[in-house]
Amino acid sequence: MSTSTQQTLDQFAPRRDVVPSRTFERYLWTNPEVCSECFARIRTEHELTVDDWGNTVTELDRAGAGIQGYDNVNGGGVYLPRTFCEECGGRGHADPDTDSKVQATRRAGRIAERLKEQDIPVVARALRRAVRTLKAKPELEAMDREIYERATKLAVQRAQR
Repeated sequence: MSTSTQQTLDQFAPRRDVVPSRTFERYLWTNPEVCSECFARIRTEHELTVDDWGNTVTELDRAGAGIQGYDNVNGGGVYLPRTFCEECGGRGHADPDTDSKVQATRRAGRIAERLKEQDIPVVARALRRAVRTLKAKPELEAMDREIYERATKLAVQRAQR
C-alpha cells in the first residue's frame, strides 16, 4: 500500500540558502541597488522583455535616494552619468572616513531594512547592538566595513535559530 502526499507550490519555489558569514558581502556590499556608504536604496532592478521570443534584459533605475550626477572617469576629462546617493553623497563606494558610533547605529538599521526587503531574516535589534559594541572597541572603531560585516553575520545567525 502506498501513500502519496500532496506537494505545495512553496516546495517548488527556489530555495535561497543564506550563509550568515557571506550575507553582508553578497547582499549589501556588492549590490548595485544599495549605497555602500550609508546603505540607502539608490536603484531598483527590473526586467524588460526585449523581443517576441521572451528574451529579457535586466536594467537598473534610480530609486529612493539615487540621483543622477556626472563623474570624471579615470581623470581623462570624460564625464559619464552616474548614480549618486542623495543621503550621503556616495558614488557607489564607501568613504574612507570612519563613521561615528551614532552614524554606525543608524546605518545598522538601514542594513536590516535592506536585508528584510530581500526576504533575508535578520534580528535588527541584535544588529544595532553588535555595531554599537564593536564600534566601542578602540582596536576596531576605524574598521567600519568589518564591523558591519561581523554584526550582520551575528544578526542573521540569531534570526536563523
